[in-house]
Amino acid sequence: MKPHNTSALEMEIATFYCSANGNPTPKITWSKDGKTVGQGETLNITVNRNDSGKYWCAADNGLREAVNASAYLDVQCKYKIRFYAWQTYLKIIIIIMIIIIILIIIIIIIIIINH
Repeated sequence: MKPHNTSALEMEIATFYCSANGNPTPKITWSKDGKTVGQGETLNITVNRNDSGKYWCAADNGLREAVNASAYLDVQCKYKIRFYAWQTYLKIIIIIMIIIIILIIIIIIIIIINH
């Protein structure tokens, strides 16, 4: 079984699967950018934004040339957006504007009444 492209949010677990048959049973090695990142049929990664890229699975039983397959991991950045700060300021600004409008209306009414 060849690994499939996948995507994951930052700090989530991305999982790749790779298997091969043979006699003797092939050893599965995972690599990225030429460095070994795991062994076995399953590769689990708690991802961060630097983990995006192509992952290779190599099946080698020591008798024949290793068989390779690859899949791409797309890591999506997880941003913490803090809406409450600007929402609080917006509410305060709206309240101040309403108070100013009410004061202007009161002043206009007083001017109209006094003329």
